[in-house]
Parts: sequence; structure tokens; C-alpha cells
Amino acid sequence: MAQIALNGQDIPLTVQSQETLGLLGQSLVPLIAAGHELVASLGGIVGEALKQGMAPTDAKVQACLWLLHELGVRALTVPPDGSTGGSVDRIVDAADLARDASDPYSPGNMATGRALATALRNVSSRTFILNGEARAVRLLPREKIVPAIQAVVDMRRLNEPVHLTTTRALAGIVASGASLQDERIDALVELASDLGIVALSVDRATNTITFEAEFSEANAVAAAYLQGGGVQGVQGARQRVRYLNQQMRGADAGAAAPGGAAHLSGGAAQSSSGIAGAKPTPKGLIRARRRR
Repeated sequence: MAQIALNGQDIPLTVQSQETLGLLGQSLVPLIAAGHELVASLGGIVGEALKQGMAPTDAKVQACLWLLHELGVRALTVPPDGSTGGSVDRIVDAADLARDASDPYSPGNMATGRALATALRNVSSRTFILNGEARAVRLLPREKIVPAIQAVVDMRRLNEPVHLTTTRALAGIVASGASLQDERIDALVELASDLGIVALSVDRATNTITFEAEFSEANAVAAAYLQGGGVQGVQGARQRVRYLNQQMRGADAGAAAPGGAAHLSGGAAQSSSGIAGAKPTPKGLIRARRRR
């Protein structure tokens, strides 16, 4: 049986309901968005629960402790009065933790909370490379994400893969000369990261967008899970990213004459239009380039 040491006492861990895990996940996402570290946030929730008189066997405390255990924590100290000053006293080495090669998003691991721990860890540490500059992927509140989603919906062409539409929307704002600190860019970068895109360059002179790295399965699957996709949503995200990466590996990237519907072919992702929905031109391409 899994256990964790809390304030010097060994606490046996039991699997909690999906409802309890879901509520915990919903409370953690805003904390991550505000810049709080995941392990510290979980410790803070445990401390507050102890302050309110909850026991280590309470479902909310158990769910937090289980996620901490999945994150490698084996012993921690949490002030029972809810004050600051707690500590992680023992944690499993990352290399040892990685030896568990089981799928964290299997139905069994979704049930126990491993999927939630993995997904939360992922979205709290994503990086996106835009025009060669690395930037942290911010989790924005709903009111700032919805306009970005609507912009993508409005400009999407018939049968166009959503990752290409999102890419065009992002490139359009960058090409307009907007500051890289513009929150519209942050919102579209978050959407792009949710789709697995990790590195992108926008060449304003040639009206060209280039994928600079393979898509991240981990990013896409974590986003699908946290958005409530369940087993089917996770599997769909995984298959989509694997297909796109297979296409990127299929041949050296190269420009091709723009065609009709956007598609991936011969290592090059083509779009029938240029950046920001301009009229089709020979330079209006979205290309995929695999780093060697």
C-alpha cells in the first residue's frame, strides 16, 4: 500500500473518487496560473485542511497526499495551523521516478490520480519557442482565452486542421508588429501548446510560418485530459500528434506550391493562404522543419 510521511507520521493512502480528484484539479489550475508551484500548492491545501480540523484520512487531504506521492514526495512537513514554513523532507529522484514506464493516462492511472498529477506537472512547466526565443506558457483565465478561441473559430477554413488555424492566428498578431508581451499572443501560445506545438518561427519578409520542432505528445495529452477529454480525448490527441510527427519525419521539409485545404505532405505543412488570412501567394506557406 502506498504511504507518505506527514509531519513525521506515516499515512496510508487510498484511492479517491474521480469527483474528489476533479474538484482538486479545478482548485489547483488557478493556483498554477497565478504562478504558484504545484507541490507547494498541494502542501498549502493540506495545511489549510488540517487547520480546519480535517484528518489525514479525509478525502480532500488524501487526494492531495496521493498527488504529492505521484509527484515523488515521500515525506513532508506541513504546519497544522495553516501558516507558511512547510517543507518537503524526502523526495524520489526524478530518474528513479521516470523508471515507471507505465502510461500515466491509462484508465487505471486516471482512476488513481496519476494522470492528474502528470497533467498538472506538465501545464505548470511548459515552454514555447517563438522566433527562437523561449517563453513560459502562461495559463490564462477563461475571459482571456475565450476571445482567442473565438478568433480561431472565426478564421478557420473548411476542413482546415485546427493547429494550422491557430498557427495562422498567432502568426498574424506577431506579423502585425504587436509586442511579444501582448496577452493575445500569450492566449494563442497557450492554445498552440495545448495542441502540441512547441517551436514556431514567423518570417514577416517572406510571409512564412515554420514549425521548428516536432509536436509534443505530452503537452497535447495533458491538455486533453485536463479539458475533460477522458480516455477517448487523450487517445485522440495522442493519435493526432503521432500522425503529425510521422508526417514531419517522412521527408525533408521544403516549400511547395500552395494547394487547397491545409494538409501535411512530404514533411511540409501547406496552407492555401499566408499569414493572417491574406490572399494565397507562392510565399504564403506554413512549413514543418524537423531539427536534426
